[in-house]
Amino acid sequence: MILIDDLILRAAGISLKPFDLIWIMELMNDCALKEKYDFKKITNQMKENNLLFEIKEISKEEYDEKKDLLTERLIKAKQILENLSEYQIREIG
Repeated sequence: MILIDDLILRAAGISLKPFDLIWIMELMNDCALKEKYDFKKITNQMKENNLLFEIKEISKEEYDEKKDLLTERLIKAKQILENLSEYQIREIG
C-alpha cells in the first residue's frame, strides 16, 4: 500500500523526501554501491597484495590474478561512482 501511495504521489508530482519509499530505497542502493566500490579499500587491498608478493607469501600467479581482479574493480568503482555523482547532481538540479 505504501509503494502504491508513493507511486501515485510521484505521478502527481508530489514527493515528500522523508516519507518517499522510492527515495529511501535509492539512498540505500547508493550507500551499498559506495561501500562495495570504495576507492580507499580497493587501493589498500592492492597495497596488501604487493606486500604479500614482496615478502614471498604468495606466488607470482596469485599476485597477477589478484592484481588484475583489483584493477578491474577499481575501474568499475570509478565508473559507478561517476554515475552516482551525475545522478545526484540531476536530482539536486
